[in-house]
Amino acid sequence: MKKLIVLFSTILLCFSCNKDSDYVINYNISKSHENENSLLKVKTSFKANDNGETILLFQDKAWGQDSLHNVIYDIKLLSEKGEITPNRDSGWFSIAHPKNLDNIEVEYTIKQDSKGNLTTRDTYRPIVKPEYFHLFSHNFFMLPKHIIDASEDSFNVNISWDNFPKDYKIANSFGSNDHVQNIENISEEEFHTAVFVGGDFRIHEMDVKGNKVVFIIRGDWEVFEDSTMVKMLEKTVTAQRNFWQDHTQDYFAVTMIPTIQERGSGFQGSGLTNSFATNATNNKHLEVEGLVYLFNHELQHNWTGSLIKNDDEEKQYWFSEGFTDYYTLKNIAKGKIYNLDESYYINELNVFIKALFINPVREMPNSEMNYENFWSGKEGVQKLPYRRGALLAFYLDNKIKQDTEGEKDLDDVLLDFKNDALESEQKITHPYFIETINKYLKEDFKPFFDKHIEEGKLYDLEVIFEDFGFEYLPTSEVFDLGFTFSEDRKSVASVDESSEAFKAGIREGDLLKNISYYSSTEYKAEFTVLRNGEKINISYYPKKDANVPQLKDNIHNKSLLDF
Repeated sequence: MKKLIVLFSTILLCFSCNKDSDYVINYNISKSHENENSLLKVKTSFKANDNGETILLFQDKAWGQDSLHNVIYDIKLLSEKGEITPNRDSGWFSIAHPKNLDNIEVEYTIKQDSKGNLTTRDTYRPIVKPEYFHLFSHNFFMLPKHIIDASEDSFNVNISWDNFPKDYKIANSFGSNDHVQNIENISEEEFHTAVFVGGDFRIHEMDVKGNKVVFIIRGDWEVFEDSTMVKMLEKTVTAQRNFWQDHTQDYFAVTMIPTIQERGSGFQGSGLTNSFATNATNNKHLEVEGLVYLFNHELQHNWTGSLIKNDDEEKQYWFSEGFTDYYTLKNIAKGKIYNLDESYYINELNVFIKALFINPVREMPNSEMNYENFWSGKEGVQKLPYRRGALLAFYLDNKIKQDTEGEKDLDDVLLDFKNDALESEQKITHPYFIETINKYLKEDFKPFFDKHIEEGKLYDLEVIFEDFGFEYLPTSEVFDLGFTFSEDRKSVASVDESSEAFKAGIREGDLLKNISYYSSTEYKAEFTVLRNGEKINISYYPKKDANVPQLKDNIHNKSLLDF
């Protein structure tokens, strides 16, 4: 973690004594209002680019969001006359100004551009309300490109939170309750992958082996008290840091905000620098067990995906997301977090199996996993690398134990990845991954990897289970909507006549006026269709029996896990 120095001055200065002042970026943040709208005013100052053009990085498209430049309001130069031009395609603002200036000062205002109730998707855009704000740094702080380049991507940031009320909490990926902050030797990626919050949050501090962990939450939650989440988080951090043999991080933050969802519940998280940010539906349907998964998954990203980086981001999501998912289950069960054990591991792994085997793009080649496809909204694409990678991790965990007669398992491989990342900044590439795995196996792993990861072929789970001695059921009840949508999702293209959908009355050519379903057999799918001018309400449980193997939750299988 980057060294964080807390300062108790109300005047923002260039505090760095070990960094050239040319590589320092200053920000002053204050609250503002206009037409009853809450705003955040940002003043930034830094050494100007000598050539007369300063580029301020601010992505217009990031994290599945478009038109992020829309949140910038009233940008202007305070120090000199000049012209500011946005460039959405390049993700920056260009400032034309006199050459050879010592410093330049820019002011801009951040406004919330999402409307209505706060949904999960809205949380990736700036939230600026009278009670609080919640922003990710890439759509909050503009960064001067020439300073990043000249400093070799190691610069200092000074932030002053000006004129906020005394009871107004300030917390972020770099500190909590500090109204003046100095962040030293930070990179663009680290600084622009952070969360910043303020307002009516509650900040809970924990000490985990001498290191500070803070839980930052707002809202009155229906299904849990803060203390439940604090205890779960403390146990999670302890278990994972013990697993990774890594207690070097002296500050870590977790944020949590409530969202609204009309039916059911949902949650989401993002692994960040020194932190992770979460949101969840605040209603009676929310289950704490799901939040246990969420917190463990996002914390796992502190190593898989952050320290151990992908070489080609989306191409290695099977590792950074899939292995993270697998070790989420394994660490929860081994650590008995929230009293969950091997039964939890088995049952959740079975959920992963079902999700992969019924995924409409389940055999999509890995070569097609890119930024455009991942964020396209195409059904099944985003979850494919999670499930495919998790089952690969399950296979390797047991295969390594089998080939080493129980002396080693996948844990040892992950620690190798960690050590290589620390010693040589090694990233996950496919050749490196295969080479490392082969150190623990009797036969070359490449054919298996090429078949199931590169080509995307489904795993033969019955063969795998039998090889490792697991007991299983050969068939199971899985989600099945029973029909296919037209390309525009406005009508029924075809119906499986053996499906519950057909039995309930769905027919080819029906116009879909209302659609409501979850990818679960536990909730009814509900539709209103228009047929021959008549509106018809149809509901059914979307399920069928399929040849999808499931591990038995029994003493025999638990003994094989050896947790």
